[in-house]
Amino acid sequence: MNKWFFLAFLVLVSCEQKKEFNKISVAPVTQNPLESVSKKDSIQLNIKQSIIKWKGTKMRGLGKHEGTISIQEGVLIFDQGVLVGGRFSIPMASLRVTDIPASDPIPLHNLTEHLKGKDFFDVKTYPLSILILEKVTMVNENEILISANLEIKGIRRRIDFAAQKDLNRFYANFKIDRFDWNIAYEGSWADRTLVDREIEFWVELVLN
Repeated sequence: MNKWFFLAFLVLVSCEQKKEFNKISVAPVTQNPLESVSKKDSIQLNIKQSIIKWKGTKMRGLGKHEGTISIQEGVLIFDQGVLVGGRFSIPMASLRVTDIPASDPIPLHNLTEHLKGKDFFDVKTYPLSILILEKVTMVNENEILISANLEIKGIRRRIDFAAQKDLNRFYANFKIDRFDWNIAYEGSWADRTLVDREIEFWVELVLN
């Protein structure tokens, strides 16, 4: 009787060890640490109210163009009420020019299509841009320092910027060097620099 009891005990222990091993071996491996945060700590953006504004200037400030880009989906990650990260998908086909009136449809259309073309954002090849907040430092209740990865045209670069919090809204303003993401003419240096290297962005995120 004791012999059979001992054998049953060994089988039971072996099965439990196998279950535990399988549990560990199938655990998902992820490059983004934010994905390990519980969904209960994530808050979706109000897509209709959230917006990205952009501005590009011509060489030596001889002119400028402004516009907007929508956010397709986005989430901010919180740990015990403190912002720790986030991820946003930006559909580049949503790019709009706002400084040319609708009463001038030809220049409005030409510039919009030019920006979406291969010389700039190449929207057909790279329809989505991604922004991932990797490190968030709360300076105080309303001031935030953020290190993020911004992917445009398949190129991912780190950017650092400050943001402000006001109730359920977050605001940020930063500039990028478009050459770092290959947002430029393929022609000569003179062609590539007809527009200043910097693109400025204003971001307003509204939580649901």
